[in-house]
Amino acid sequence: MSMTPLQQSVLLALTTEWQTPAQIAGQLPKASSNLSDVNQSLKDLLREGLVQANPVVIGLYRLTTLGTTIKTTEWRENQ
Repeated sequence: MSMTPLQQSVLLALTTEWQTPAQIAGQLPKASSNLSDVNQSLKDLLREGLVQANPVVIGLYRLTTLGTTIKTTEWRENQ
């Protein structure tokens, strides 16, 4: 998957713990922390299978196993 810089930032900010879009946006640089852009990136990552939405509590997201693998790869490339 070819990711935008914002999608990469959102992916790197996500963990395997449930997080809200606001929590994720708070971890991003100010220029990238627009909540609607973060929500769109989450939807894109969800569609690719990198992010999982909480089936019980709406508005919570976390990395999938594939997302964790991709995050590790992205992190190594950015070092």
